[in-house]
Amino acid sequence: MVKLVPKKPLCVDTFARFPPLGRFAVRDMKTTVAVGVVKEIVPKANPGGSGPAKKKPGKAPAAGATKGE
Repeated sequence: MVKLVPKKPLCVDTFARFPPLGRFAVRDMKTTVAVGVVKEIVPKANPGGSGPAKKKPGKAPAAGATKGE
């Protein structure tokens, strides 16, 4: 069992929940050095807000409305 900590945001899910996002390969100098499956995801605490910006909730535009009407 190995714990990987990505340096950039990474889209993964557990293999049991969603197999296509639960597989990974580790490459070094264009050579595959490891392959595996995601067993568990431990989300990082985000006190500084360094992650992606979240959209603020607001009113949805009326159906069929266009700008300038």
